[in-house]
Amino acid sequence: MTRKRTITLCGTFVLLLFVFVGFAHAAGPPGQAVVNYEEILKANPLPAGEMAQAIPVASDETATLNVARFAPGAEVKPHVHKTHSETLYVIEGSGQMVIEGKETDIKPGSIIHIPMNTVHSAKLPGGLTALQVFAPEWKEPDRVPVP
Repeated sequence: MTRKRTITLCGTFVLLLFVFVGFAHAAGPPGQAVVNYEEILKANPLPAGEMAQAIPVASDETATLNVARFAPGAEVKPHVHKTHSETLYVIEGSGQMVIEGKETDIKPGSIIHIPMNTVHSAKLPGGLTALQVFAPEWKEPDRVPVP
């Protein structure tokens, strides 16, 4: 693994850690949460006919935290986020993610960081559940399709 990639992965992990710790402080102000992803999924079933779902967990002006669920066979078409970076931590499932034309297998434990304005897509034949962090806070739609 190259030094740059190692530094990038470590930096992403630290970012996730800070975001999660900030959100998970048990006695904090509104917007902070201590949650169990399995309980979140159980309380928010995937709507009939839908292939993907982003379940909000917590948000403040710096970031939005979701549990993202993708049904088996889900495909995320190529797109960019013009004003947000996106970081994913895969909890369950696997698939392939394409970032700027480079395909990578993802599985439980994978950390994926996608800087803003970066073309990305995914194929998730077996479905996938991930912790999803958008920075800054997700206030309005920011998904721009790319042909």
